[in-house]
Amino acid sequence: MQGKTLSGASNSAAISRHIGMLASATAGPVAALVVQADSLDRINHSAGMATGDAVLAELARRIDAFALDEFGHDCLVARLDGPRFLLVPPTGTVAAALATQQLALHSALAQPLVGDPHGRVGIRLALANFAANVPFDQVLMAASEALRKPAAKRDGAQVLAAIAGNELALRYQPQYAMGTGQIVGVEALLRWQHPDLGLLGAAPLVTAAAAAGLERQLTENLHRVALAEVAGWPESLAGLQVALNITAADLGDQGFAARFASMLAEHRLRPSRFTLELTEQAMLADPDRAAEQLAGLRALGCRIAIDDFGTGYSSLALLAQLPIDYLKIDSGFTRALGASDRDRIVVRAIVELARALGLSVIAEGVEAESQRDMLALLGVEKWQGFWGAGPITSAELAELV
Repeated sequence: MQGKTLSGASNSAAISRHIGMLASATAGPVAALVVQADSLDRINHSAGMATGDAVLAELARRIDAFALDEFGHDCLVARLDGPRFLLVPPTGTVAAALATQQLALHSALAQPLVGDPHGRVGIRLALANFAANVPFDQVLMAASEALRKPAAKRDGAQVLAAIAGNELALRYQPQYAMGTGQIVGVEALLRWQHPDLGLLGAAPLVTAAAAAGLERQLTENLHRVALAEVAGWPESLAGLQVALNITAADLGDQGFAARFASMLAEHRLRPSRFTLELTEQAMLADPDRAAEQLAGLRALGCRIAIDDFGTGYSSLALLAQLPIDYLKIDSGFTRALGASDRDRIVVRAIVELARALGLSVIAEGVEAESQRDMLALLGVEKWQGFWGAGPITSAELAELV
């Protein structure tokens, strides 16, 4: 790896010495970023220690590459203990600047990791300050405290500023009919048009909203942006189904269905054009309230899809009771189709389960023709992924169609 990369286990003295030198040079505390991977135990348990080690190595590589690009060779990247890293920029970097860099690093680390069979690793980041001559055990304690420290006020300010500043942007990933290859729908995906960092992925904003309890506000404003854009689409896009994401917080809000209906009426959009997607975890947070809300949305004419199916812990009895139209197969299964008999068996089982319940199936993450062909053999009806097109703007979508 590039840059000054150390392991806490074998270089604890060197890490403390480096921090002390910076503190002496600046005559003040040293600002640093702490990174922790939260889902490594899940990966070790489900895919084995070798896969977990590969994911950790890839995470370290990305942190190191980010440090080199942003701060140069004088930036220290240190592995502390377990899945925790410390990123210490060179002299002169202040905490205020690091707060902005934290968003960019979160976006870089939130992208799917090659070693993770399901493509995602839970990432936590925090700012920490270290004084001169701090021993290594206190470095560990300060890193732990920074990760535990509530950041809801700061996260809430970020989310509200993004909403007020019209920084919510949308990209649309096409969905294709398996038999004809025709674009039949799109999934609307959130992006953050950050005023300083440019276009970022959704992860930093979604994470901040969840920490600050602002998920409902973020979803509502995202839907307002999406419906306004769809209302302005040309006639060539009028037949496309549009998938929008909703969360457990939305399902827990008694007025959500009525507000969504009001927004549709405001823009004179047919409810039948829209599919609302939620994860298995969101569905299970409050099954009774979820069933009530989904029934209300279904009564409007909207369709309902379970996203990332196969990665949660759904009750099959509950699945049969809820008003659902689609199951979306998680991209991790799609990526593993060519190498894993087990994943092919799981996909086949999902398709057969869907058929038995009268549901349709969409596969995510198709990146090669061979994956699409295998999904077709397994009975999947629709697909999306970079082999067709990545997330694109409304104008690019109109040109593609």
